[in-house]
Amino acid sequence: MLTNRVTITAFILTQFISISFSSDITALLSFKASSDRSNSLSSWVNSSDPCSDHWLGVTCDSNSGRVTRLVLENLQLTGSTRSLSELTELRLLSLKQNLLTSSNLNLSSWPNLKHLYLSHNRFAGKFPAGISTLRRLRRIDLSHNEFRGKIPFNELTRLTHLLTLRLEFNSFDSELAAAAGAGDTESFPSTVSDFNISNNNLSGEIPIWLSHFSASSFAGNSLLCGHPLPSLCPKNDPTAENQSHILLITIITVASVAILGVIAFVLINTWRKKRITCQSREHSSNSGGGSSGGPVLVTFEGCSKGIGGVEDLLKASAVMLGKGSVGTTYRVAVDGGDRAAEVVVKRVRKGCCGGGSGGDGKEVDWWLRQVLGNLKHSNIVSLRAYCYSNSEDLLLLVYDFLPNGTLHSLLHGNRGPGRTPLGWSTRLKIASDSSKAIAFLHNNNNKYADINLFHGHITSTNIILDRSGNACITDVCLHQLLRLQPPHNAYTAPELTTTTSPSKYTQKCDVYSFGVVLIEILSGKIVEKEEDEEEDEEENIVMIIKKINDMNFMEVLDYELFVFKDVMEEEIIGLMEIARLCLAPLPKDRPEMNVVYRMIEDIRKKRVDKNTSRDHETTSIMDELILKTT
Repeated sequence: MLTNRVTITAFILTQFISISFSSDITALLSFKASSDRSNSLSSWVNSSDPCSDHWLGVTCDSNSGRVTRLVLENLQLTGSTRSLSELTELRLLSLKQNLLTSSNLNLSSWPNLKHLYLSHNRFAGKFPAGISTLRRLRRIDLSHNEFRGKIPFNELTRLTHLLTLRLEFNSFDSELAAAAGAGDTESFPSTVSDFNISNNNLSGEIPIWLSHFSASSFAGNSLLCGHPLPSLCPKNDPTAENQSHILLITIITVASVAILGVIAFVLINTWRKKRITCQSREHSSNSGGGSSGGPVLVTFEGCSKGIGGVEDLLKASAVMLGKGSVGTTYRVAVDGGDRAAEVVVKRVRKGCCGGGSGGDGKEVDWWLRQVLGNLKHSNIVSLRAYCYSNSEDLLLLVYDFLPNGTLHSLLHGNRGPGRTPLGWSTRLKIASDSSKAIAFLHNNNNKYADINLFHGHITSTNIILDRSGNACITDVCLHQLLRLQPPHNAYTAPELTTTTSPSKYTQKCDVYSFGVVLIEILSGKIVEKEEDEEEDEEENIVMIIKKINDMNFMEVLDYELFVFKDVMEEEIIGLMEIARLCLAPLPKDRPEMNVVYRMIEDIRKKRVDKNTSRDHETTSIMDELILKTT
């Protein structure tokens, strides 16, 4: 009886898969019939199999046989995409640079979609419906079309994995504030690094939760104003149209003044009692810190003179840069004396400040003063000041502002036409600089601390370029200081994936994380969580390591590297080998960071020697040519 049930179940499942696969073929052939006037899809034949017979642009899942990818770019396709809605297992859809049209796009038929590229077509109408149902969506590019109306930011906030939102060169015509609606727009995904709404008809003030993107992301909207654009927003003055509203507001205000007065009195007194009365004080190894009495702003060498106290930081103009596992980061403008200066202020999230590396406020304060405050290296973003209060669960950290962006934004931001790719020599230098910083940290001979320091959260977002193009590590030792749980993401070493204890973290975990960073540098991909069945194979760290071990280098490399003539195969293989060593499953098999740094420097040194030799050869040839012509 059991055998019969299993047989029946298997038969039903087979029939279901067969029907689903058949519907995929029908959908593809229907799309071809209506859209392929130039016969670009000649390989799509009714009597053949789209998976095994290699239909142009079609990729199938090896288990289910369902179509998961459809890439049909620059094929002069016309008409509607309606028939493609039957491809319910699509993970990637790219129809860029065609002549497709539709005024009622609906995306809800593709709940598993992760990548959607529809740029350079003739799509029109409102923003495609059903966007909020695509919870796995990472990249959406609708640029260079004819969409109009509002941009549904309140729906986009639900896409917690979103990396790219490109809507430039359309006809979106709402106010940004109105487009936001009533949703929690301030939680607009912090994962987004590639954002562009330029050259539309948008108006109004740029909300603060979008103001950290570059001015070029908003250019070409003549009615937009506010940071980061140079045009300031006009103040709203009363006009003849709203005089009646003024009268109503006046009546309400007069009627409520007594109540408001009482509320204001209570709030002011409460604020005075809880107010942080931080005072500026120069760093001293003998001072007691913020664990007793009121918190104190402690400054270190190199701190901007414009920071006189916490009041100066709280009153200064600030722009939120992002939220992370440690807290929220702001770019703050302060008075630097002769000229304005900018610093980065990280407000550590509540609940993180009480535990500390030793469990009490005095030890946290000691760490900040004697360890982090004394870490000085050209490739480490130094702590310039801090304000700490154990009793008030407050920790503010002040760093220099580095203007040239993170490695993450340089590798992954604004990928598309007009982008300047990150060169190979620059990538090598970033790898060298950052490995040098981590090696310094691991071998630190700090006279105040005979302890093994580690970073705790090496990622491409924590590697920043300074004004001279040098790579610097930020958020140094914060996970060690605050004893945060290991983050479970692609950068997390295998030995940490089954624990929540911060005590399991070692320097070899940093080595693994750096190996993932090297993979990003080589592949140009945002490396995703390992062994997550929701992730695409080519972005999965397990699959990438397998390809490296199988010597399938070309499948891993960033296609942008091929535009540079200075890329040498032996250098790529060398850096991949270093990444492979760093990503060893067992900690004992991973090299020390000072060894990693030396190996990367060896690659760079050989590169310099070859370039120098090449320069000498060129000079000799030129000398011969000059002699022949004289």
